[in-house]
Amino acid sequence: MKFAFRGMIALVAICSNLVLAQDLPIIGISTIKETVNDRYRDAKGENFQAMLETQMAKVGRFKIMERARVDEILAEQGLNNEVGDGQTAGGGFNVAGVDYLVYGTVTKLGQRKSGMATGQFATASLITEMSVDIKVVDASTGEIRKAETADAMIKSAGGMSTGQFATLNGSGDPLSDVQRMAAKKVASLIATSIFPIEVIKPGSVVYLNYGSSILDAGDVLDIYEPGEELIDEATGLNLGSEEIYLGKLEVTQSTEKFSKAKLIEGEPPRKGALARINTKASESASSRGKASTEKRGRKI
Repeated sequence: MKFAFRGMIALVAICSNLVLAQDLPIIGISTIKETVNDRYRDAKGENFQAMLETQMAKVGRFKIMERARVDEILAEQGLNNEVGDGQTAGGGFNVAGVDYLVYGTVTKLGQRKSGMATGQFATASLITEMSVDIKVVDASTGEIRKAETADAMIKSAGGMSTGQFATLNGSGDPLSDVQRMAAKKVASLIATSIFPIEVIKPGSVVYLNYGSSILDAGDVLDIYEPGEELIDEATGLNLGSEEIYLGKLEVTQSTEKFSKAKLIEGEPPRKGALARINTKASESASSRGKASTEKRGRKI
């Protein structure tokens, strides 16, 4: 009897998971275009699209439609709108089988140099940068639900020399590194706009509902609670809500499914409090070229 009861519980749990999985939004990632110079063309659109698909799948809150299927549906829709009866792919803009379409354009991908020299001492750095414009479109209406620009930057090489002594270090594949950083940022923008970062367990260690697909150790988050909704009386549009600022969290550990954080400013959050990324650890470290260190002596 006990075994039958346990089996019934397991069956209910499986069915619940199936229902939740069926309710996940279906996202199709369309072609990522390139508008910048041809120097890195082979390394831009297709590579970034593959990285974005992988990152979105890691988030675990969406069903990702295969690229070939997205192309097939869009081709069918285009043909139907031109010569059909407007019914095959749902008619009008409707794209059958997809809730949201993600379009993108790589607007920047390149490298720049920076450095300084004084007497026999000199430093030089090579910075790799990427910018991508992303739009999330409601596949049933064509309405743009979200439009964002994601920027990523890494110090891909650096060196210094003084007299006869010199050092040099660099990344093996800086273009791939900066694209993966941008893909993670885009996935975060899309995911958190639908499913916000949330405190799932408060305490001395704060547990958050996103893992390593979005958050990294060292990330700093603003925590807040939503207040009164703001409605534009002229249009009736919901502009969001007031935010009651609570403080800041720093991520201390990131696992596959969730993250741990500690309070570094303000008051401890309650369960259900929301969070927004303030500073990414990877970006702040890259912009400085190294981890932050405490200066000795008097500050200038």
